[in-house]
Amino acid sequence: MTTDRIDKAIILAAGMGKRISKTPETQHTPKPLLPIHESGLTFVDWHLRALTAAGAREIYLVGSQATFGKQTQAMAKVPVTWIMNDFPGDTTGSGHSTHLAFTSKHGILDGKSRVVLMDADVVYDPTLFHDLAKAPGKKSKTLVCGTYRETDEEVMVFAGPDGVPLVHGKGLLGTPTVAALSCLGEATGLLLLEPEDHAHWLAAAAWCMKFSTAKTRSEHEDITQRLMLARALDVVSFRDDGRCMECDTPEEYATVRSEMVPRWLPSLPCCA
Repeated sequence: MTTDRIDKAIILAAGMGKRISKTPETQHTPKPLLPIHESGLTFVDWHLRALTAAGAREIYLVGSQATFGKQTQAMAKVPVTWIMNDFPGDTTGSGHSTHLAFTSKHGILDGKSRVVLMDADVVYDPTLFHDLAKAPGKKSKTLVCGTYRETDEEVMVFAGPDGVPLVHGKGLLGTPTVAALSCLGEATGLLLLEPEDHAHWLAAAAWCMKFSTAKTRSEHEDITQRLMLARALDVVSFRDDGRCMECDTPEEYATVRSEMVPRWLPSLPCCA
């Protein structure tokens, strides 16, 4: 695949954000729809603008009953397609939302398109999408920040001597499970699914839904782990940990609004 563009994107936007909803301003708004700028710009708006600039011509949002069909600023100029995940929140995970997108009537994984799979609750420097798209190689790719804190709260990626990622997960740093592996950094929740791997992604998602212990409660990281076991994934790494931030807590939400968005807003393209 010799292109530096993204064709399609799946944004996982079904979560409510229970931890972040402890503050009055966030109690009644699902996290993907929370404003991150005084203009009313939301997490979803940020992603739509960045993805469109990176070439995405089809953008799919997987929503819950709380988020499905909701309109945001950017949607006035960026067409999106909603996919419903109507399972109760305690019986479904982001892996289930991913599977619903993969198997929807829209034929997203068509064996021809470069497809981004991403969380909705992370603010990314918009240029990271271009970095991911320009990375060489036919394997699918996971975006990893090589600068990380030693914490059990984040998903870390581990590789063998050849640098191929084999395992990722929380709580693995310093354990015998990864003693023979090196930590490449923190997974950012942003993946690029290359056309040659689409059948593999479909099979991995189907396996998780049918045979894994968690089944519909699986997370999308569980699906990605199946690709790692097959050595079918590459890492695209960057060092500046200020280029993305996950938003789970009221404190992180405040930091996103006061530091992350002002830093990267000048790099966020306007809608065409």
